[in-house]
Amino acid sequence: MLSQLARQGTISRRDVAVIAAWAFVIAAAAGQVAGAFLRPPGERLTDLNVYWGAVRLMLRGGDLYGFSGHDGAPFTYPPFAGLLFVSIAVFPEVIIQVLWTAVTLIAVVFAGCLLRDAVVGRTGTLPALPVVCLLLFLSAPVSSNIRFGQISFFLGVLVLIDCLDTVPARYRGVATGVATAIKLTPAIFIAYWCVSGQWRKAITASAAFLASTALAWLILPAESIRFWFTEIWSVDRIGNIVTTGNQSLNAVLLRFDVADDARTLAVGGLGLLVVGIAFYRAVRASRRGWNLAAAVIVGAAGLVVSPVSWTHHQIWLVFAALCVVSAHRRYNIAWSVSVAFLMIAPVTSVGGDLLGDAVAGNLRFGLAVAVACFVPLQDARRPTGTGERTAPRQPGAVTAALDRTAP
Repeated sequence: MLSQLARQGTISRRDVAVIAAWAFVIAAAAGQVAGAFLRPPGERLTDLNVYWGAVRLMLRGGDLYGFSGHDGAPFTYPPFAGLLFVSIAVFPEVIIQVLWTAVTLIAVVFAGCLLRDAVVGRTGTLPALPVVCLLLFLSAPVSSNIRFGQISFFLGVLVLIDCLDTVPARYRGVATGVATAIKLTPAIFIAYWCVSGQWRKAITASAAFLASTALAWLILPAESIRFWFTEIWSVDRIGNIVTTGNQSLNAVLLRFDVADDARTLAVGGLGLLVVGIAFYRAVRASRRGWNLAAAVIVGAAGLVVSPVSWTHHQIWLVFAALCVVSAHRRYNIAWSVSVAFLMIAPVTSVGGDLLGDAVAGNLRFGLAVAVACFVPLQDARRPTGTGERTAPRQPGAVTAALDRTAP
């Protein structure tokens, strides 16, 4: 019907492309939600169950870090996260599951808007937005966030807001500081801002982190003492970190049965090397105005050096598909398609028959290392006002298909 209207001139081909693209986005989002809610009650949004249950236990006078969810997982976040989760503990769990999922879907579309602006600029064509959203909804990290009711995607969006300079300068860093107080992994971005000389952003983020943490100390002193002096070192509370769902350097060495002493040295030495290379490359990218590329490089380094990098943490690797690697269109298409495939297909779980478990089980770790240290990432469109005169870059493959339909 749409094609017939397009031939009759009632609507343009661009309109048809936009409608079709959004239809795919809605179908992908609906599929992810169905996959989450059709699971048995005890397996539904299990991480959200931990947030909700642990805080309810705390409000009844119990131990925030003594709760175990449906799958036996405990609460592992800083006390400030528990303070925030009080807002969800007053509602029945099923209501929170629905609301949390709805807000996650909105956050994915919001992230798509941020990324679309970074990829094609604010004057870019509309079809790029649904294509970016489709990539996100199909990706394993977003699927994992929806299925488990995770908070990781929200934290990624908070960091992205600061990295892409989408708020006034005086507020840049606040979102990342708050995100770090909720979960420590975004702290690598504060370190990067210090190294890159973005002192105002680093100081603002540090102040937001300290203020949030201090507020938790005032309201939850016992929980704060326990977390910062005990639980922060208990990596074994996080779960079975040897599984292929964990794509950190530490997990890879564990899967290869590296002895503890050698593994500790390797994680420390190689981790610092990866971070050093990534920071150097991110600084160079930032100076050229490639803010998305810089953020992706730092985010990938964070995945490598973190003790755990579960699938729902790996959203930075999906963002890498939206960057370009060359002035040649065919190389960009090959890069974007390859990254999208690795982040959509269940390569870590079903690729063993083709590639072997040692390869398939660590593919996304290899991608993280490549993004952090080797791949020459650039933003697809240079922001205006950078003062540099270079040839315009080609858009990534994920936006190219529908962008060609623009008048």
